[in-house]
Amino acid sequence: MKLDAMLTDPAGVEAWRLDETEILAAVPELVQDIRAREALLVRLVHEADQRCLPEHAGAADTTSWLAGVTRMHPAHAARIVRLSRELPLHPQMAGLLDAGRIELGHVQVIVNFLARLAKLTKDFRIDPAPDGTDWEHPDPDSARADDCEAYLLIAARVEDPAQLRKRAREMDIYFERDNDLPSDAENPELNEFHASTTLGGRMLVKGSFDAESGEAIQTALSGLSKPHPSTDEDGNPIRDPRTASKRNADAFTQIIRGHLDNARGPKEGGERPHVTVTIDVDALRDAVSATAQIPATGAWDRHGWEYHSDNATGPVGGEHCAGCADIRPPRHYRRRRHATMPWAGPISAAVAARISCDAQVTPVFVDRGGNPLDVGRTTRIISPRLRKALVARDCGCAFPGCGRPAAWTDAHHVRHWSDGGPTALSNLVLLCKKHHTMIHKNHWAVQIESDGHPWFTPPAWVDPLRRPRPAHNRREIHGV
Repeated sequence: MKLDAMLTDPAGVEAWRLDETEILAAVPELVQDIRAREALLVRLVHEADQRCLPEHAGAADTTSWLAGVTRMHPAHAARIVRLSRELPLHPQMAGLLDAGRIELGHVQVIVNFLARLAKLTKDFRIDPAPDGTDWEHPDPDSARADDCEAYLLIAARVEDPAQLRKRAREMDIYFERDNDLPSDAENPELNEFHASTTLGGRMLVKGSFDAESGEAIQTALSGLSKPHPSTDEDGNPIRDPRTASKRNADAFTQIIRGHLDNARGPKEGGERPHVTVTIDVDALRDAVSATAQIPATGAWDRHGWEYHSDNATGPVGGEHCAGCADIRPPRHYRRRRHATMPWAGPISAAVAARISCDAQVTPVFVDRGGNPLDVGRTTRIISPRLRKALVARDCGCAFPGCGRPAAWTDAHHVRHWSDGGPTALSNLVLLCKKHHTMIHKNHWAVQIESDGHPWFTPPAWVDPLRRPRPAHNRREIHGV
């Protein structure tokens, strides 16, 4: 099936009916056609802009008109309008775009470079080409705009916009050698970093860094943001479900936590940097009780589901729920007390309970009006010697199939310390942040068994028989 026939009714094309040869031939042809249509769009927008048609139609400017009539993103509309004004000044580039040999991304890279080149060479004397520009054999070292444009256009025929951007950056650096104008990409004075708490309580981060600082950041994130596949109970590999952006966020958080855990920063207010959480001790006890080791979906007794918790969330009804009402257990309303952080503001008591697993605790005694009466002595919950013993036993995150490095883990109290749980090897287990949170949400249970090692009991929806599983470093290797 030819592309022309497909384009007469694109929605009616049944791609599954096409053979491999037709698909492989149609995709490049379709991309060429899309590029030609994009070039036509740029020409039409240019003509509308020149005739002031958007203003006559009541729009504030060409960009807002284009975004409004097409529902295009305003930033994309602005790029098209800018290119529509630049392309008439570069007929060679416009011709290649019309022919579908380059795309708008290439054009944007070249236009941006030429604007930069004009600033870099404005104070230099540049000799014109004696016989005019040779567009097939240019001399980009001459710093002439036409030669540089021709060189980049030749490269654009075989490189994608990302590769072309790197080539343009190399030319930038070449021409900056004899110029004292600082490069934006390498100017640390332009660095900025914004961190603010949103109304919903999340932290919004935005920043821009010079090339050297950016390379250091990427290097620091790289080792911590790699995918970490796990294994199921049969030893089969499972892909890391996190997206790249989620892995980067986890890596950034890990770097910050490592910085604070090792007290590498300067003192502030007379103390080393740390995360401070303020919570009423009764609220903390309630939060710990809410995360007691009970199954979140009720117990499986081989005959059906037997609910014994009013926070059950598992499946109800069907062949495995003999005698159960076909509704979830009732949820009871109650005011939930919260904790606070100096920067983030209010947080849930459940988060405070998880943080308190491995923390320094300073009791502050207050009266009924909240006025401090006395400050107790700060105590360290997990001593360095005890943590070394934990690392020697668990070797990292003990959760089955995880095994993240010990440096990425917290020491979790199996029986919480506020409930009288001892700070001892027999009551502690190393968990990464992800699985620490999972344990506190009741999805899994963990116990230190008679062998002195942690065993994890999955919820009923993972294993109806709720068979305990050994820690990651003690998993069985099948076939050996």
